[in-house]
Amino acid sequence: MTQLSNARASFFELIVLIGLGVAVSAPAASAGQNECAGRASDIIRLAYPGANKADDAFLFGGATITLPTDDNVEAHPRRVICRIWPAQPQLTLVAVPLMTEQSDSENEGDIELLVVDSTNLHVKQRLRLQGLMSDDAIHVESVAFDTARYQLAPGKTAFGLRVTREGSSRANPFGETTLWLFSADADGLKPVLDNIVVSENHGEWDTACAGEFNETTRTLSMGSQAKGVFADIVVTEKTTTSVATVGKDGGCQSEDKTTIGNHRLRYDGSKYAVPKDLKRDE
Repeated sequence: MTQLSNARASFFELIVLIGLGVAVSAPAASAGQNECAGRASDIIRLAYPGANKADDAFLFGGATITLPTDDNVEAHPRRVICRIWPAQPQLTLVAVPLMTEQSDSENEGDIELLVVDSTNLHVKQRLRLQGLMSDDAIHVESVAFDTARYQLAPGKTAFGLRVTREGSSRANPFGETTLWLFSADADGLKPVLDNIVVSENHGEWDTACAGEFNETTRTLSMGSQAKGVFADIVVTEKTTTSVATVGKDGGCQSEDKTTIGNHRLRYDGSKYAVPKDLKRDE
C-alpha cells in the first residue's frame, strides 16, 4: 500500500487525464512520421489525378486530403503522413486520411495506404481502409506507421499502422492504441493482422481520489521461422490494476496488482487470427 502525498495525488490525476496519451502512444519504431520531405503535394497529385488543390489541402471525390506541416505531425491526426520503409528504403509508406466530415464532435473518413517509389513517387500499391478515421466521443488522437522489423517469413516483411484513440470523460478516462500489420509484395498490399489492441488505459473514479484504473500493454515479437512457413507472433501482455482509496488520515492511497501473460498468434493461410479479447470493440 502506498501513501500518496497531495503533490503525488495531483500528479496521479494529471497522468490519468492528460498523460494518458503518453501511455498509449506509438513506440519509437513509429517515430519520424513526417518524411514527405515537401513532396506530399506531388504524391497526392500522382495518386489522385482528379484532385483539386485548395490551400494546404486537396479535394477529391467528396473527401478532403490535408497536407502535412513542419510541426508535430502527431498533433494533426488527419493530415497525410509519410515514412521511408527501413526494410525497403526504395519504398515510401504513405497514409492518406480521406475525410468526408470534420467537426469538434464527430468525424467521418477513411485512410488509404499507399506504397510509392521513393524516387519517382509513382504508386506501386494501395489499400483503402473504410471508416478508420471516423470517431465521436472516442476521438482519433494520432496515426503512425510502425516499421519495426516484422519478419513474417524469409523474404516477407510487414509494416504496421497504429491508431490511438482517447475519450474525453474525466470520470471515466479511456485511451487505446490499435495495430494493423500489412504485407506488400507481388500479391499486393493486404492486411495480415488487424485491430489488435497493443495499449489500453481505462478507469472509473470519483474525480477526487477513490477509483480503479487498468492499464494493459502488449508487445509483439516474431517467433522462429521455418522455410516456407510463416512465423508465429508472440504477444506478451502486461496488465496493471490500481485501486485508489481514501485513507484514515484523509490521504489518497493506491494499491497496484500486475499480471503478465502470453498469447501466440498463428498464420491461418491468409492472416493472423486475433482472439476476440485482444481486438478493439467495434
